[in-house]
Amino acid sequence: MARKPRPAPLSIRLPDDERDALKARAKEAGLSLSGYFRTAEFGTPRRSRRPSVNEQLLAQILAGMGRIGSNHNQLAHQANLGSWPDSRLIEQACADIRWIRDTLMQALGVTPPPDFPAPKL
Repeated sequence: MARKPRPAPLSIRLPDDERDALKARAKEAGLSLSGYFRTAEFGTPRRSRRPSVNEQLLAQILAGMGRIGSNHNQLAHQANLGSWPDSRLIEQACADIRWIRDTLMQALGVTPPPDFPAPKL
């Protein structure tokens, strides 16, 4: 089925300060500029393809947690070699990281993966 051609864009000229304020409001609302204008002018919000600011931040935190998990795996490897003073600290850190990961995934509406058994240290 062929898609309907999109209508021609509508352009307006704004001074820089008004343009910046409009972009900031749209970003804060989690909408594209056209989506924000449509909502403000016609009161008909449309689902934006762009994730909200909160979703973007949560995704960044989740990515950061992945990096922490990678570093933690390296520490766990060292513990397995016997060069870490207390393996209980690593086990507690693992539990903390899993909890943070699962909480963030829930906030993003993603089902957390099943927990795997902790490695034997």
